[in-house]
Amino acid sequence: MARPFSTTSKSPARGQPDRPRDIVYPVEVMEVMLSESHPEFNKPLVTLGAIRGRNYNSERGVPMEDLTWYNPIDPSDLKIPLIGESVLLVESPNQEIARGNVVRDLCYITTIGILGRISNNAVPGTSKPLGSKGSLTTFTGNMGATEEAQIGDYAPELFIAPLVAFEGDRIIQGRWGNAIRFSNTSNGSEDPSFWNGSGTDGDPITIISNGLEDTGALTRIEDLNDGSSNIILSSTQQLDMETSNKLPRGYQKLNQYAGSQIVLSSDKIILNSMEDNVVISGKKGVSISTPEWKADISDLCDILLTVVEEFHAFSTATKPAVTGVGPTGPTPSAGKMTEILTKIKTLQQ
Repeated sequence: MARPFSTTSKSPARGQPDRPRDIVYPVEVMEVMLSESHPEFNKPLVTLGAIRGRNYNSERGVPMEDLTWYNPIDPSDLKIPLIGESVLLVESPNQEIARGNVVRDLCYITTIGILGRISNNAVPGTSKPLGSKGSLTTFTGNMGATEEAQIGDYAPELFIAPLVAFEGDRIIQGRWGNAIRFSNTSNGSEDPSFWNGSGTDGDPITIISNGLEDTGALTRIEDLNDGSSNIILSSTQQLDMETSNKLPRGYQKLNQYAGSQIVLSSDKIILNSMEDNVVISGKKGVSISTPEWKADISDLCDILLTVVEEFHAFSTATKPAVTGVGPTGPTPSAGKMTEILTKIKTLQQ
């Protein structure tokens, strides 16, 4: 039975701890500890994210309650496996090393893509006695210590098409259609994207994407116009994207800018400050575009200032009203108000 090593070893020649032996082997995930509600949460040295695993070779037929818990090797960077998936175990020191001892434990480092899928690589039952193999399963959450998964109770089986990769990419893909891509321009790639139409190869771009629109494709690539949620941090790339409304007159189209920029794209965007201000500052300007109005904030404020100045002049009797029949009482200038009205209408597009 494979269990974490828990013995202290000293070198007879130098009296120094031996280095941990290199051990790497897979186990089937039988249970996952996800919260403090788990009945074995207070088990010594077992952390959240720990898995109960069964060795494919030496633990066939071993009852669930006799199987060992294995912690993630790095609890700050969790990749929670599913029931029935395989994970790799490695030998590593535990907290006893602080006391000058080398106590060898086994931790899991990663899941194994047995089926080559993004969402689910579970093949449950393969570590049971021969002849009792199960079928594919879906994730069922924090199950109790049973061998039978309540298939489909937690989440349905999903097919998540993998992201197309570009040379040198670092891609982290979630099981549910979310991903983070660390990439570069990849100008001229045979797989076109919204960022590789121009720019210099090697210039960085980071893309955080969430959501799938086309669930039938075999592969996929991020799209700023398909309704998914995206955050893009670019450097020199021109981004092929469209706005939901036209921009104010004089503004450059979004796909014409080739410099560092941050783009938020989603069906809805909320900026909510719980304590202090929301600050929007643009060196050249700030614009607002709705289905009916396209306005540069500077232009809008200039018009508002003109209106206020005009009414202030009349209210303080510092400027007589001018109409087609000569000066009258304190009413706005017809010519000036016509000019203001014209400017306001130019914002209605």
